[in-house]
Amino acid sequence: MKFTVVMAAALLGLVWVPAIHADDALAGALEKVSKDQIEAFNRADIAATMALAHSKSPTYQAAEAMLTDYFKDQKLKAEQVSFKYIGHDDEFALARVKVNVTAPEAEGFQPTVADTVTLFHQEGGSWKIWDAYLIGGELGK
Repeated sequence: MKFTVVMAAALLGLVWVPAIHADDALAGALEKVSKDQIEAFNRADIAATMALAHSKSPTYQAAEAMLTDYFKDQKLKAEQVSFKYIGHDDEFALARVKVNVTAPEAEGFQPTVADTVTLFHQEGGSWKIWDAYLIGGELGK
């Protein structure tokens, strides 16, 4: 009996190991999308920023319009503070992403750390940002 339990545990562990590695690879791919979008944002490159967003996202057009306004009027800079993979189902992947946004040249702009749950969805075989839901934030960082 003891041998059977040990063997079952060992086999179960072998099944979990590939799943853990797959999640590590997915988490790394998602974090790269997040960082690449932040780099494009910092260059004020609307096309490159939006290329990392899913074109069928319900907020795609609003985000593009907002970026156009931001880049016209302000010199914003963003930095990813943290990225924590949450999980995925057969359609979406989720991560908790914190981003610090500053405007070094803008008077009166208070730096902000936005704490979001970000949804990712594949488009054309690539992970893209579907949407981000603000769950908290801090001013003055």
